[in-house]
Amino acid sequence: MEQDNQSQYMKQWSNKSDLEQSLLVGLNGAPELKIDEKRQYLGEYRERVLKLLTKHQVEEPGLYPEIKQLLQDSRADKLIISGDVSDSAENKYRKLAEQVGKRHSVIHDPEFKGNAGLIVVSNNAVDEENISIQDRKEKFKQLGLSAKLADCAGKKLCENCLHKILSAAPEEEINYQKLTFWDRFWGEACPACVNN
Repeated sequence: MEQDNQSQYMKQWSNKSDLEQSLLVGLNGAPELKIDEKRQYLGEYRERVLKLLTKHQVEEPGLYPEIKQLLQDSRADKLIISGDVSDSAENKYRKLAEQVGKRHSVIHDPEFKGNAGLIVVSNNAVDEENISIQDRKEKFKQLGLSAKLADCAGKKLCENCLHKILSAAPEEEINYQKLTFWDRFWGEACPACVNN
C-alpha cells in the first residue's frame, strides 16, 4: 500500500512543470521517499537498520549485550535513541556508544510512530532480515533461567545466581555484579533468592 502511494506521488510530482516543482519545494520542502517507513524507524530507512530495541526494552534495567556487540561491528555507524524514553535509559546507551567510539543521537519527533526505542544504523543499506532483539525474559526462559533472574539486571547477586546466569549467557556479565561479604554485612540480600 505504501509503495503504491509512493509511486503515485512520484508520478504526480514528475508530471508537474519545473516552475510548479520549484514552488512546491519552496512551500513544503523537497519531497521525501518512504516517509512512513522513516517515521517507523526514528527517521532512518529500514534497509539501514541493523538492530532495534523497543521502548520497553530500552527502559529495562541493565543493557542489552547485543547492542554492545553490534556497536563494535564495522557496519554500525550510529546509535539513535527515541526521545520518548527516560533520561536514565537514554544515558546508559549513550555512555555505551561513547565507550566504543560510535556516534549517537536522541531524536524527538511527534510524527514518529511505532515502538522503536533505539536503533543501530549503518551508512549503507544492509537489509537485515530480522532487526528485533529478543526480550531478555524470553531469552532467559529459553536458556532455562527464571524470569526473576532477568528482572535482577543491574543488581548484585549471590555467587550461585550469578554462576547460573554466566554459565548460560556469559555476555550478560555487563548487567550483574557479585554480592560481596560487605554488601551482606550491611544487610543487602540477593534479590533473586529473596522470597524463594
